[in-house]
Amino acid sequence: MQFTIWSHTIRRVITPFIGMALLAMPVYGQQQDKKQQNTVALSGSLIDSEGEPLIEATVKLLSARDSQFVKGTTTNFDGVFKMAQIKPGRYILTASYIGYEPLDTTLRLGRTANVKLKPILMRSSSIMLKEAVVHGVKTPIKVMEDTVEYNADSYHTQPNAVVEDLLKRLPGVEVGTDGAITANGKTVSKILIDGKEFFSDDPQVASKNLPANMIEKLQVVDRKSDMARLTGVDDGEDETVINLTFKRGMNQGWFGTAETGYGTDDRYMASFNVNRFWNGNQVTLLGNFNNTNQLGFTDSNGNRFRRFGGNNGITESRALGLNFNVGKEDIIRIGGDVMWSNTDRKSITRQEREYLFSDYSTFAKINKYSRDRGNNFRGDFRVLWKPDSFNTLEVRPNFSLNFNKSRSTENTDYFNRHHEHASHNATGSNSDGDSYEFGGRIIYSHSFKNHRGRSFSLSSNYRYSNVIENESSFSDFIRLLEDDPDNEMDIPDKLDQYNDNKTWSNQIMGQFTWTEPLGDVSNGNYLTFSYRANYRWNNADKLVYNLPDDYDLGIYPPVTIGPGGSYIPVEPDPKYSNRYRNNYFNQQIRAGYRKVTKNANLEVGLALVPQMSKSIFLDNADKNIDRWVWNYAPFLRYRYKFSKQSSIQVNYRGQSSQPSMTQLQPVLDISNPTNQIQGNPNLDPSFNHNLMVRYQNFSMESQRSVMLMANIQMTQNAIISATQMYENGSRLTRYINVNGVWNGRLMNMFSMPFRNKKWSFSNHIFTNASRTIGYNNNQKNTSLTFMVSENPGITFRPDNFELELRPRYSLQTTHNTVQVQGNQTVHSYGGRFDGSYYTSWGLTLQTDINYSATSGYAAGYNTRTWLWNATLSQQFLKSKSLTLAVKVFDLLNQRSNIRRTVTANYIDDIEYNSLTRYFMVTLSYRFNSFGKGNRPEGFEERGPGGRRGFGGPPHR
Repeated sequence: MQFTIWSHTIRRVITPFIGMALLAMPVYGQQQDKKQQNTVALSGSLIDSEGEPLIEATVKLLSARDSQFVKGTTTNFDGVFKMAQIKPGRYILTASYIGYEPLDTTLRLGRTANVKLKPILMRSSSIMLKEAVVHGVKTPIKVMEDTVEYNADSYHTQPNAVVEDLLKRLPGVEVGTDGAITANGKTVSKILIDGKEFFSDDPQVASKNLPANMIEKLQVVDRKSDMARLTGVDDGEDETVINLTFKRGMNQGWFGTAETGYGTDDRYMASFNVNRFWNGNQVTLLGNFNNTNQLGFTDSNGNRFRRFGGNNGITESRALGLNFNVGKEDIIRIGGDVMWSNTDRKSITRQEREYLFSDYSTFAKINKYSRDRGNNFRGDFRVLWKPDSFNTLEVRPNFSLNFNKSRSTENTDYFNRHHEHASHNATGSNSDGDSYEFGGRIIYSHSFKNHRGRSFSLSSNYRYSNVIENESSFSDFIRLLEDDPDNEMDIPDKLDQYNDNKTWSNQIMGQFTWTEPLGDVSNGNYLTFSYRANYRWNNADKLVYNLPDDYDLGIYPPVTIGPGGSYIPVEPDPKYSNRYRNNYFNQQIRAGYRKVTKNANLEVGLALVPQMSKSIFLDNADKNIDRWVWNYAPFLRYRYKFSKQSSIQVNYRGQSSQPSMTQLQPVLDISNPTNQIQGNPNLDPSFNHNLMVRYQNFSMESQRSVMLMANIQMTQNAIISATQMYENGSRLTRYINVNGVWNGRLMNMFSMPFRNKKWSFSNHIFTNASRTIGYNNNQKNTSLTFMVSENPGITFRPDNFELELRPRYSLQTTHNTVQVQGNQTVHSYGGRFDGSYYTSWGLTLQTDINYSATSGYAAGYNTRTWLWNATLSQQFLKSKSLTLAVKVFDLLNQRSNIRRTVTANYIDDIEYNSLTRYFMVTLSYRFNSFGKGNRPEGFEERGPGGRRGFGGPPHR
């Protein structure tokens, strides 16, 4: 009875929603379908005598009977033209382009749906009245449905620059201090090369190692997950990836670079990459060694080990990697990568934290030093087999080995509500960690040959992880007496411990999906169904030993020295130790409806998600947790194309998530006396609503690109921390559920060149508003934060130099319901200038100046800095393949790193050490073995004086 009422309720809610969405889409009847079936789509390309495409050439289709105009268009940047909905018959195709002889040819189009012509050669005009110079400019930014495309030549970088240097110049793209890449506010999970994976899920390998001058186009793509694209059933796991398109001709032959350099303060760098491309196959070998914070990868230690110090500071790194993708066309592809990396990071942090209360604030000043050393070795492999167009099999095995050594010290001074020094805590730790992981995924999908539109898929996934971490730590906590103004008396607490942490887990997943067409497949109506089961065993042992003064760390378990020199084992302290056996069983039953028309696409449905979590506390059965929760998750995807250049899409996704076992476990963790943590077994799952609307438009005539995107997230039963503060400086953190937590973003991107094509303008506006909730001493604080950022840019690109100015301004204001006098507004402003000058004999001068200023931070944290980098380089040899360069980083020695974090519980101002001024001399060599007539576009770039070779002015 309850299920019947539930199903009627879902149908009453979903049915009008589907009806409204369908009414919003243009519906094409059977007559329209028949009309389209009786027309022809014509495409072709125009090239010159050297095989180069002719851009913006005029192409017309005339009736052969009376030469009446039928269709017309222009070629795109690849020289390609397309015409649709042409009736079968005889036609005259004409083409014209300045400086070339007019061309016309007779065509006869039958009833074939798609006709693709061979490349059409246009010959230069033999009559030249006078010399003419024609300038063409590629569109800097182009937006298309789920893709934002950047033309790499529009953003010139210094010689020997890598892809990351190019990314930093793209509007809407940001590269963090840890190398993480975000595009339009979304984290980039992968970088592809010509649509193929490059070093799996680590985008930093490509961004920090591949040369920027080999890239023709860079595309930021929002797409469904690998699983959804292979199975055809949306799983809601979207991702943002970057696809790099190499310059034409670089897909056949050997090419690569090798560079080395040495500078002041014993700074050094050495890198190389060797690439072999042939017939759609690729092999890349690369290496990167330096102490200039240029990690050639993502440091995976922070995801596995508890005592990892973070990504700030100064790092010495070494890395070697091999990536390959080979096969027979698209029938079978075998690829993968192996990677070794080593890091040694030293970080110094200065932090001021203000805790917010209704009528007063308390403060903490923290100084921390940490050093992390890691060795990582991993491999990811993939086999994709498509024996025919109806079957696909993908296998992805992987493994990783990670070893970490961390050392840290931290000193914290706490000031109470009277601004009196209340406590001092000195902590330190030495930690060694080892991690061993392996797993794999298999996906098989099948489309029925005799029943178009019907398909199914089977998939499974397994993962094993074993993390072992041993740590010795000390804590000297001193509570200062309030009635002793001279602080001559104190009450010390000393805590020396040895921690033995071990977590090991197994996870197995299976999924089945089915797609069924409703009626004639040409009507575009489908039902989709999927079932997924995921079981995970997660085991955690934390054994904490209190160490006396005469302990011996050389023996495990720790021992003390007894009478006669005998060893007496130290027993784990039950107040600090815990041993859990955690089991999770999550299921997802998903049903959906999909409607596909010429200009619209709709997917809508609902998922039921039963979830089981069970936690067994081996040392105290009263703390065991066993719970079942049923959740639901609706979803909607709708896209409408107004034209080939303009479209809008709306995505909604509801997703339920369980609290972590750390948040559920009621064991009190007091290993750090100043920050005690206790879970809450009564937490409810949280539910997140996510709505995104995106509009994009690209004008071929004016080369104007516009994108507008809005996104809002609201969380029901959000899990937050509630903190109890004590006068001595310690605090206790628990977890509770609250409502009213949300976050909203609005972003606009605009780009357009001016009439003379040498000037171009772009603008990027980003706004964000969020509402968070926190509790300090049982006082509820609601914090509303608003941020707006404006980042315009103007570029001037004549023949032999390039200038770009990109000012920026952002405002962030925070309002709290408690401690309103502590509300603050932070202004960040400045700008970036990039300038490049080229000579005909291979001399290049490149400089970038970045000014940044802030106001509104705590005293001593506001900055006004100029970061000035410059490079002077000279190319040698006939092919200009050898480059000698002198580089200076932070010429004015003003670099600083400051970050503010605002929550409903506190405000953090953090400053950490960073790399400052150094000079470096580098020598690089570029090599290639491209065959004659197959030179990549950009290799023989001609600037003033006929200059050749990579690294010159953009090809025009």
